Amino acid sequence: MGDLLHETFRSLGAHRLRFGLAALGVGWGAAMLTFLSAQSGAMAGHFRHELEEIGPKLVVLGPGVILKDRVGERASRAVEIEPEDVTRIEGLALVEHASPSVMLPNQPVRRGRRTKLLNVMGFDWDGGRIRNLKAAEGRFLSPQDVASAAPVAFIGPAAKERLFGAAPALGETIQVGSERFRVIGVAVPKKDQLTDVGNPDDLLVVIPYTTAQRRFTQTKKLRELILSAEQRELGASAIAQARELTALHRGFDPRSDTAVWSMNYWDTLKILFGMLFATQLFMAVAGTLTLLVGAIGVMNIMLVVVGERTREIGIRKALGARDRDVFVQFLAEALVVALGAGVLGTLAGLALLRMTAAVFERAGIAVGVWPDPFTATVVGVALGGVAVLSGTLPAVRAARVPPAEALRSY
Repeated sequence: MGDLLHETFRSLGAHRLRFGLAALGVGWGAAMLTFLSAQSGAMAGHFRHELEEIGPKLVVLGPGVILKDRVGERASRAVEIEPEDVTRIEGLALVEHASPSVMLPNQPVRRGRRTKLLNVMGFDWDGGRIRNLKAAEGRFLSPQDVASAAPVAFIGPAAKERLFGAAPALGETIQVGSERFRVIGVAVPKKDQLTDVGNPDDLLVVIPYTTAQRRFTQTKKLRELILSAEQRELGASAIAQARELTALHRGFDPRSDTAVWSMNYWDTLKILFGMLFATQLFMAVAGTLTLLVGAIGVMNIMLVVVGERTREIGIRKALGARDRDVFVQFLAEALVVALGAGVLGTLAGLALLRMTAAVFERAGIAVGVWPDPFTATVVGVALGGVAVLSGTLPAVRAARVPPAEALRSY
């Protein structure tokens, strides 16, 4: 092994200009592959996080109307859904959590002299888990809050800033319309949201749905309910189960599309996730093609070197070197050039990624020091494949040089 390495580096030193120029192509390709793949991976991860912030397994259901055959909407009957229907739905095998949802849009919310128009939502204690609302301060709604229709509120961080500024909000009182509420928690910031843009969660005021019904809507009828499936891929099956159960208690055909409307966020998310993965894959392919161009340059240089070293190959074979020994020698030279340039190019790509990290951070996209596993796998496989590709053909040609023909070239 020591002799092989010595001969390899001696040969590379003798042709350092050629190999240096060939290595530039591989290094540039590796840098672009690393940079583009890691950049697209960071952006895809950021957008996945933003898309899932509203609730990664969120499903929304709402009552519609029952149409009579050959009559149409003139004799339609409205479907009524009440909290007990939500309780039954939560007991289904495919449903993880369920909550009534009472929306009170554009409510005047006051704190001292400040008055802001904010959206108020009524949930039960499971609503926070379904909608991914986590407490940075205090707590979310409790079963006791819901059961007693307590005048308590859980507010988003942007709502807290608009109402309280830099002052603490926990334990303080806000007024929604003419009703007073005690702030029991402030949510973790979600910042920019790619879903629910017109109603960002950071501006929400959440109160118990029982309080919203008693003090605002004065009815138990629900316009919608929210649930999370055991697995988000099972959202459609959970909707079918909820529809059948509701039909059994409310007297309509579960196959009726108009009786209960539904919106499964996973149907939208999986399309967007597919687009993000396609973008990431495109960047990886573009970088790999650039790397392959550099590998072809290394292979061409090696083929030229094999032609120039025909006499050397003949002498080695005449002195007892086997075809395998010649093959390994030339393959080792190509591997050192390709892998060395690839490693240096990868480091350059990571350095470029860090240099541009500030630009991404201003857009709210965190770029790590190391690329994500997908990028690391692509770079590693591409470098290994390029190294083998650039060295195999020249090494095979060198190993097949007949000794007699090589010696006649003197």
